[in-house]
Amino acid sequence: MHLQVRCLPKSSPADVEKALRKVKNAGINLVGIGGSDLEFGGELALVPEEGQEDALMSALAAYHPRLLDVDDPESGLTLCIVGHRSGGLHDCLVDTARVNIDRGRIIRDILVGVPNADQQSRNEVPVHIYSEPVKIAVDLND
Repeated sequence: MHLQVRCLPKSSPADVEKALRKVKNAGINLVGIGGSDLEFGGELALVPEEGQEDALMSALAAYHPRLLDVDDPESGLTLCIVGHRSGGLHDCLVDTARVNIDRGRIIRDILVGVPNADQQSRNEVPVHIYSEPVKIAVDLND
């Protein structure tokens, strides 16, 4: 789970069910899903089962999806494999926030995924944190 597909689930009116129906009809298994304000212009974040990324991109082509990769620092996507313990998610957020300061980003949303068999055996949970660039107002009079 190192990739995430993001799209605006808008038809007219916005309808998440229609986007997810396309995923279902394509036979794609999701191991993570999140987002906010989905039917008010927000972005839907989906994590397909490994190897189904291209199929998901094709299924959602009408929604102009974009593929984010945790290995690309410019994507804004961070993957934490969080131990099932008190403070695990907090530690992940703190680490991400520290990196974000240097990259000029802030956290937009968090997606908690379904652990694969190996992660389950180690009592771990995959977490995606998506961060966007900070928009800074500049005083042009200085």
